[in-house]
Amino acid sequence: MTILELLQKNCKTKGVDAKHAARIEKTLKVTKAEDVETAVDNFKENILPVIEEAEATAKKDAEKEAKKTASKEAVKAWREKHGLEEDGKPVKKEDPKPGEDEPSWFKTYREQKDQEIEDLKKEIKTGKTEAVTAERKSEAVKLIGGAKLPESWVGRVDLTSETPLEDQVEALKTEYTEIQQTAINAKVESGEYSPSFQQPKERSEEEWAKLMDESEESSDPGVVDLGIK
Repeated sequence: MTILELLQKNCKTKGVDAKHAARIEKTLKVTKAEDVETAVDNFKENILPVIEEAEATAKKDAEKEAKKTASKEAVKAWREKHGLEEDGKPVKKEDPKPGEDEPSWFKTYREQKDQEIEDLKKEIKTGKTEAVTAERKSEAVKLIGGAKLPESWVGRVDLTSETPLEDQVEALKTEYTEIQQTAINAKVESGEYSPSFQQPKERSEEEWAKLMDESEESSDPGVVDLGIK
């Protein structure tokens, strides 16, 4: 029987785990059969307690580390579930890079914000347009009044045209004058209207004689003032 086998047998007899037989042989340098029992006793009393204490400590440390790791993993899983950083703040969601698939939640959020921005731009543009239109309309009303055109003709001014308002009103004024003249011509032709004619002032013979004398004394005897104003 070999020294190792003797050590294993003696360990079992003395209540020492046989797995330590090889360590006893190596550590205590057992080479003779008569030294086996003494070596096992020495190991059991002096070395085994240290080994068992170290193993117990290592086991506790391992259990403690395992619990710590398990706790960290549990906390991490909870944070990820609720979208939180280690400091408890919400995880900052970065925009997906071009070409990458973006999460559905981010796509919905982005589309919503894009639409809100577009709506705001339209409102601002509409507001500016309405303000400019109102200002130009006010100016057009003044020009129409100054040109003595019908107030309703303000609607004929194109407020969005690049043609200056003054030029547009001047064109309307010319058109209005032509309309008036055409109407007068039509009435004159139909006999419905005739221009007024001032008759010469009636004078007595004495007045006419005096007028003729004054005419002869004038620098231009060929001109006779008939008194027609």
